[in-house]
Amino acid sequence: MIFFNKIRSTEVIEKERLQLWNDYQTYKEVEQSADLKTYLALKEKVESKPFLENKKSIESLRYKGSSIEKMQKQFEKLEANRKLRRYFAALSSSELERFRTIGESGEMVNLADLEKFVRQGGYKAELAKFKELKKADKQNVDTWENTEAYKKKNQFEDLKTSSNVLFYRKYAKSKSYKNFLTIDDSALLHQYEDLKSEIGSDKFEDRKIYLQNAKRYEDTDDFKVLTHFQQLDKDDKIQLYLKYNDTDAFRFFREWTPTFNENFDSIDTKIWSFITPIAEKGPQRNFSIKNQLHYSNGSDNFDFENGIMTLETKKEMVEGLYWDAQYGFVPKVFNYASGLMHTIDGFMQEYGLFEVKVKTSKVKGVLSSISLVDADEDICIRIFSANHAKPHGGLISTNRQDKELNPVTFSVFSKGYVLIRLIWTREKLEWFVNDKSMGSISSNVPHVPLALRIESEVLKETNNLPHRLDVDWIKCYKAN
Repeated sequence: MIFFNKIRSTEVIEKERLQLWNDYQTYKEVEQSADLKTYLALKEKVESKPFLENKKSIESLRYKGSSIEKMQKQFEKLEANRKLRRYFAALSSSELERFRTIGESGEMVNLADLEKFVRQGGYKAELAKFKELKKADKQNVDTWENTEAYKKKNQFEDLKTSSNVLFYRKYAKSKSYKNFLTIDDSALLHQYEDLKSEIGSDKFEDRKIYLQNAKRYEDTDDFKVLTHFQQLDKDDKIQLYLKYNDTDAFRFFREWTPTFNENFDSIDTKIWSFITPIAEKGPQRNFSIKNQLHYSNGSDNFDFENGIMTLETKKEMVEGLYWDAQYGFVPKVFNYASGLMHTIDGFMQEYGLFEVKVKTSKVKGVLSSISLVDADEDICIRIFSANHAKPHGGLISTNRQDKELNPVTFSVFSKGYVLIRLIWTREKLEWFVNDKSMGSISSNVPHVPLALRIESEVLKETNNLPHRLDVDWIKCYKAN
């Protein structure tokens, strides 16, 4: 087998290409998907400044140090205030209730009126008046004890020592009542009642529960949006799309359209022919000319198995046709049998990318080639050509019936299968081996459609046979 300097492994390149192709299919699928549309919309939203600020704001909230906690602590402090505690103790006591009942009964008002009558001269004036009347009228039999003034005096004496009056006067002077009067309707009491009303509200309780909930953000609609985004962000297909988006990784697939793909699973005789175009116009079978040692034995030396095309050149006696300038086509026995196949009637293309996966024996005296040719065989672009020397590509031009080869030597090669690529444009021909450029030709570039041709030729006598030319596939593309 032919092998020279190291290049990238054919197996690795094909594996990478297959992976890239599969990734490209997934990329195109995702590119048109509703999931990607949703993902990009969600991505824009969750990465927006308002969204991020809202998330930060909600997550940064804490019960500790909040106005809610401060109000709670302030209320608890007021609840512990001794004056307020004594106030509410008094407010709910039976003593205050009795005190208020006595005050509201008019008993103390009556006492005050009687006391005023007794203490401020009303009683004495009535007594003096009664005495004068008795003195002036000896016949007057009225007694003082029956007078209204005397009754008021006794009523006063009885009332001022009554249990209610004694209780009322004592409670009015008590510390409890004095504290009650100080706190009642005070700013302190109003503050307490306002806080109690606020803290007891559903709104306050809801806010307190919200701030104490460490996972409060998870209850928001924003979190649902973020979760949906994160789920899509973990999707393998989405990640693949993001990996390749805004890169030129798929440049090849976008720049080149497949025009021909031969995997040799079976041979289509509408595309491939085993007889040269010239022979098809003449004897309907291949023929050899001067200096040719072999005979192209139709399809007999070709084998198509497991998706591999094998052309085997053998040393064996075979009867064929020979073109004699004097006698024309004459039978002849050849010592070597080989073959050729072409697509003149099935596929031709002008410009583009042509690639083959090929392997060939290293046999001195045998030349194997895969070319692009015209029907008259005047133009030939060697995609790949190999004998015992270094493989090469090149351009064969016909000049006054002489054929001239302008070669491009493949400076590196590999054992086993290699990938030979030719890019043919209006300006030049360029060859690659396993993606490494081997050189180019810019002169006499053909500008006509050409067909594929595969063949092996015996150039000189040799015993080192059989020789094999194996082709796994051929792919052709047109530039978009």
